Amino acid sequence: MRAPLAVIALIACSGCGSERAPAPERVDERALAEQGLVPIPIGRGPEFHPPARPPARCTRGPLEGRFRAHVELFGRRQVVVIPAGIGIEPPFTREHHRIVGAGCRADARTLEPTGVVDFDRTDLRLGDLFAIWGQPIGPRRMATFRGPVSAFVAGRRVSGDPAEIPLRDGGQIVLEVGGYVPPHPTFKFPPRS
Repeated sequence: MRAPLAVIALIACSGCGSERAPAPERVDERALAEQGLVPIPIGRGPEFHPPARPPARCTRGPLEGRFRAHVELFGRRQVVVIPAGIGIEPPFTREHHRIVGAGCRADARTLEPTGVVDFDRTDLRLGDLFAIWGQPIGPRRMATFRGPVSAFVAGRRVSGDPAEIPLRDGGQIVLEVGGYVPPHPTFKFPPRS
């Protein structure tokens, strides 16, 4: 259940630009600890905020996918932001920091910086998302981080190439490089708009 903390910080940061972003809410860490929840900080510096790039190929269609998976990345025991705008081409229309309109879309895409990935096909793998994003993924590389990659699906460690992990509806995927963060097995998806 670390995602809601990351969401608070990420949503506050995602509005940066022409408008002033709202201040993040204060988090009562003692209350979270009593519930067994541990806040994980978002890393500072460009390696923790790899940018979204326009996809090489995209088509017209709805941005919200038939399916959703949640992906979390950790480098050196800190959150690596999966940005809004992966797999979609500008111009963007936004509502409350969420992208609701774009020029076109790729097979997998992110509409907000929460790690929720929208997709329509059941044959996609995590490597497809990273390829659309333009970031490397493999047993010893995850985006801007090098070193052994630990992968978890539904809270359980999986071996092999993390690029081969299937994207499944309702799936929870965690990748870590440079330290261990206890992965949680599920993610509570926000209601569809």
